[in-house]
Amino acid sequence: MMLGSNFTVVKLNGGVLCCAEPTVTLPRMKKVRDSQRTKKRILDAATREFTRRGFDGARIAEIARRSNTSKQLIHHHFHGKEALFMAVHDANFRPSVQWQQTPPGNPVDAIAERFRQRVKDIDYSRFLTWEAASTRSRRVPGERERQQRITEYGEAIRAMQRDGRFPADLDHRLIQLAILALATYPVAFAQITRLVTGRMPTDPLFQREWTAFLRKIGVRMFGSGTSPPTRKS
Repeated sequence: MMLGSNFTVVKLNGGVLCCAEPTVTLPRMKKVRDSQRTKKRILDAATREFTRRGFDGARIAEIARRSNTSKQLIHHHFHGKEALFMAVHDANFRPSVQWQQTPPGNPVDAIAERFRQRVKDIDYSRFLTWEAASTRSRRVPGERERQQRITEYGEAIRAMQRDGRFPADLDHRLIQLAILALATYPVAFAQITRLVTGRMPTDPLFQREWTAFLRKIGVRMFGSGTSPPTRKS
């Protein structure tokens, strides 16, 4: 049986025991849900603003307008523009940072494969471009994970050099940088890609042509390529 709105009456061995009900109320739960929805609107608006304008060009007032909130509310949730920038990275692009990749078994495919992965997430490439233009002394979002991923990729290249699949006389770090540059530049600098080729990097025809071209470059840079050595049983 119920006693008022805050107590429950329980019969125990002929006696009566009053127990306080949980203090969580429906209005409080609604407030939490509303807060979560507000943060999501802010993050969605901030993602668009940072991707389009970068850190330096992004305006909190515009994020507030797009999210139908206020600058004060944004500061309440994220405590400033830099913290909001980091939150956007974590919410939208951390899977790209944590995604693990090693060079394909045949080195001639290394650049083309990297490009195929880049065009799957063009917004992340744009984010990186603005990040590079904006970063001064600020810490890089997800820096530890990104450094680990880059190091692991470089070590995989060194292992393939020992197997004879990449040229041993080339610095593995410069091989990695060349792969990243050729795979990322057309996506990160879409306007240059359009001026040079007449097509945007989102154009499927450009993607097919560039992928085929990168494989030819891979052959020229790394030879005909060899398969991973097989182990004798």
